[in-house]
Amino acid sequence: MQFPISRQAAPTESGSWVKTASATRKRTRRIDAILAILIFAIGFGWYLSGIDSQDYHLDESRWINRAHYLGDLTDPFGPTWNHQYLTRGQPPIGSYSIGLGLLLQGRDLETNPAYDFRRTHAWNEEYGTLPDHADLMAGRRWNAFLGGVSAAVLYLVVRTLTNPVGGVAAAIFFLSNPLEIWYNRIALADTTLTLTLALLYLATIHFMRRPRWWLAIAMGILVGLGAGNKFTPMALALPLAGIGGLIFLRAWWFRLRHRDLQDAMFWRLPRLTHMSWMLMSTPFVALFTFIASYPYLWPDPIRRTIYMLEFRQMEMDNQYILNPRFQTDSPAESLQMTYDLLGNTWSSTLQIFQWFNLDHLGDVLSYGDLWLAVAGVLLLTFIGIRKGLRSAELMMAALIVFQLVTIMLSMRVAFERYYLPIMVGEFVAIGCTIGYLVSPLMPKPRPADLLVAEAVE
Repeated sequence: MQFPISRQAAPTESGSWVKTASATRKRTRRIDAILAILIFAIGFGWYLSGIDSQDYHLDESRWINRAHYLGDLTDPFGPTWNHQYLTRGQPPIGSYSIGLGLLLQGRDLETNPAYDFRRTHAWNEEYGTLPDHADLMAGRRWNAFLGGVSAAVLYLVVRTLTNPVGGVAAAIFFLSNPLEIWYNRIALADTTLTLTLALLYLATIHFMRRPRWWLAIAMGILVGLGAGNKFTPMALALPLAGIGGLIFLRAWWFRLRHRDLQDAMFWRLPRLTHMSWMLMSTPFVALFTFIASYPYLWPDPIRRTIYMLEFRQMEMDNQYILNPRFQTDSPAESLQMTYDLLGNTWSSTLQIFQWFNLDHLGDVLSYGDLWLAVAGVLLLTFIGIRKGLRSAELMMAALIVFQLVTIMLSMRVAFERYYLPIMVGEFVAIGCTIGYLVSPLMPKPRPADLLVAEAVE
């Protein structure tokens, strides 16, 4: 017999509901764990299978060269962190990651000198700037591993927002994307950033559904680590804090309108346990994490950050001059190039059809990635607006869009690696579209299960 949700169950019925709901939750978690592990294994094996045949990327020399940064953390005021070209030109998190990968595979942190792009390839070969083959393969294996983990985390992100079908779809689009395949098979820092962003999205969803200080701090740390890999993720602190600020103002306004409440006098702000404070803390945690992870900044954080940004701007200007075919002169042009590249050259849809020898159909539907992604962002926004500012869906839409806008505004040369942070959000949005489309076909939880789940949460 079924009862209305508002009816209070008898003790025996309530106990039965609790046991049933608890068993259902455990079974769901087991299935999710199995699927996540399976996706990781497939992704790791898939990326690993191509590391030997992948063409060498000149930047691999520099990332493997900087593996020693991990060991040099023990001497944060040593020569590595002086005001010099390689140190100020690139934040160090990717270097730490490569160093960790080498150590875990029995390699040491003393590797090749950095590749000198002012010299010829023959000169660099003669002076030993090309990495040792064992170091190169170790770095590539590490990124293949991180790529597999990223696929599993993306499954969990979309599954948490929608259902397992959406999560699997997001993982499939990620694993089949040619740009992701390329970068997850070479020893660069971009795979570390992909994983960092995926973890940030997962932590954010859980936080928005059940705010806790440790999750807010984790979100700030992940933003800081993302910025310590590539600069642009630091901008993600703005939508986190911005929505937190709106929630704060709404809560404060509520208190102003209810002055008669003893625990909410007109002069009192929301308590520190209120989620708005947690969200507004993320920029400060992110900035602290960024500086703490980068000993170069310690002697003079403000001045050296300015040096770093000025140097990065100079590098972008030089790259703009040296690479005319990658030049973008406005955000609108950057957006158009992004649309063309992600919808054609770096399309998962096209790649999947090509694997099945359906090239013509793939050419027709190659922009399917972007259509599904745009639909996913719109659906997340629509659902988020209906649920309100505290919804995980609205926050996810804000993070995805803000990452895109930040890169479009800062891009002057359309190098492939600049699209990877955008694509993390793209795969999440694709998975959400598919998850929402199939949700009417998914089994519906009983009202009793929903009540118990809410009680547990």
